[in-house]
Amino acid sequence: MSLSDLPDDATNPVFEALLNKHKVTPSYQRRFGKNYIQNRRVIEDQLRERFIAKGGRPRRAHPFYFILGQSAWFKNLNAGHQEIKINIASLDPATTSITYPDSFIALTQESRPYHGQVYLLNELEGLVMQHGLPDNDNKVPYERYWETDFELYIEFQLWEEPEALLKPVR
Repeated sequence: MSLSDLPDDATNPVFEALLNKHKVTPSYQRRFGKNYIQNRRVIEDQLRERFIAKGGRPRRAHPFYFILGQSAWFKNLNAGHQEIKINIASLDPATTSITYPDSFIALTQESRPYHGQVYLLNELEGLVMQHGLPDNDNKVPYERYWETDFELYIEFQLWEEPEALLKPVR
C-alpha cells in the first residue's frame, strides 16, 4: 500500500505518527510536513495526467516509488531500510514512469530542463546521456535536506502492483 492509498483524514494515525517520528526516533531522518499528504496527492495527480498524456496506462491511482541504481543517502535515511532490486527489463513500459530527479522536485521546480517532465522507460537512456546521473548522493546532509539542491536520484513510479518484481536484497 502507498501512503496515498490511505484515507484522506487529517487525523489519520499513520500521518500523525510520521509527522513526529523524527522527534522520538533518533535514527529516523525523514521529515513530513503537516501538508505532506495533500501536496503529495496533488503532485501524483499531475504525474498521472502527464504519464497518460505520453501514452502511459496506469493501473493504480497512486504509484509506488523506486530509484535508479543505489543511493546510500536514501538507504540510510531511516534505520532498517532495505533495498529492492528490480531489473529494468522486467518493468512494463505502460505502467512505469520516470522523473529526474524526485517527482516532487521535478514537478514543482522549473530551473532545469528536465523539471516539469515525466519520461517513459524508452526515454531513460537519452535522459541519462543528455543530463548524466545525479552524483551528489553523498553531499546532501540529512539535517534540513529539504532546503538543499535535491538532485539526488532518478525516480521510477510503478503504476501497478509490484509483488512479482520485488525481491529484498540480503
